[in-house]
Amino acid sequence: MLFKLALFFHIISAIFWVGGMLFLVLVIAPYLKTLSDPRDKSRIYQTVGKQYRFWGWVAIITLLVTGPVMLSTFYGIPPQKIFDPSLHSSGFGRALAIKLALVILIVFLALVHDFWIGPRARSSPRFSTMARLFGRANLLIALLIVVFAVILRAGGL
Repeated sequence: MLFKLALFFHIISAIFWVGGMLFLVLVIAPYLKTLSDPRDKSRIYQTVGKQYRFWGWVAIITLLVTGPVMLSTFYGIPPQKIFDPSLHSSGFGRALAIKLALVILIVFLALVHDFWIGPRARSSPRFSTMARLFGRANLLIALLIVVFAVILRAGGL
């Protein structure tokens, strides 16, 4: 039962996080290009971004909690075994290592984006460009994480 509950919340959180990023890139950003006033663009993106940031971090925290629960309850891999070289000798272990490295990378980049670059983007064209690049990089990394989640479920590399 614990596995099924963790899996449910893991999938819902991943859908929300990745879906939200896709919505920002594919819907909000193109809409903002139709506006002529740069202040309106900035205000709208800042408002939407702040609202999404809260729920995005709820999703990230949920993913960071449910992932280890699923590894230990379904796959029998406790957190301390993640660094065991014998685990990484299998295709499953290699795929898991890549997925976890991508997770660490995306959490770091999301922290930098949301709490350092993003707040400065409103008043700086340079930071605005950086925020856009970080956001798109995070989306690509998130999609790679989904690819490796599928690879894991299929047994590994």
